[in-house]
Amino acid sequence: MAVEGEAGIIRDKATFADHWTSDLERWFPDGIDTPGMALIKVAAVRIHYWDGEEEGEVRPRA
Repeated sequence: MAVEGEAGIIRDKATFADHWTSDLERWFPDGIDTPGMALIKVAAVRIHYWDGEEEGEVRPRA
């Protein structure tokens, strides 16, 4: 998958907590206190996907 759009970096721990799931502990054992942790928020203008057999493009509605 490829996403094209405007991105911003979020470093707010309250926002991390809002989006945290236990599955992430595998990569971030210190949870939302992991040093250097950041979220990337993307306002997508185009998403291209492929799965080995099918591919396509999605654009947000105007």
